[in-house]
Amino acid sequence: MKKAIAYVSDVILGRTGEVISRQSQREALQKHAAENGIEIVAWFEDEIYSENVLTRPGVQAMLADPRGCDLVLVERVWSLTRNLKTLEQVVEILSGRGLRLEASATLWDCASQHCRRLAKGGAKQPVKAPVVVAETARARMDRPAKLNFLHLVRKHA
Repeated sequence: MKKAIAYVSDVILGRTGEVISRQSQREALQKHAAENGIEIVAWFEDEIYSENVLTRPGVQAMLADPRGCDLVLVERVWSLTRNLKTLEQVVEILSGRGLRLEASATLWDCASQHCRRLAKGGAKQPVKAPVVVAETARARMDRPAKLNFLHLVRKHA
């Protein structure tokens, strides 16, 4: 059974201002841990979200925790950061301590995908692949006999 440190922080959704609460993240992490054979040995949290991740009290306490664990479990990478450069720093610090960052939510934003790539030991630079250009026939479209812009005309009240 893998051992994990869990971390939660209020996540503010930019456009709507909605908050993904720490409690809902805890519940999702507990479910994920139970389904994946992970024992959560410690919980850390920060009430106030700040982009300066490494100065948050919960993150500092988590990094100072002496327990031997396999991973740091977050509900989504956003609880730490959405900034790719900062995310790389956090992953590098965790890797230096023998920890892997794992998110229970599979999101398709850039930060989440980058985290998964880093967790799998992906290269920092993209691999250069040869570009193959194939000849294609140009598509030909006939001009319509009549253009219809009726749907653009405003009706006067």
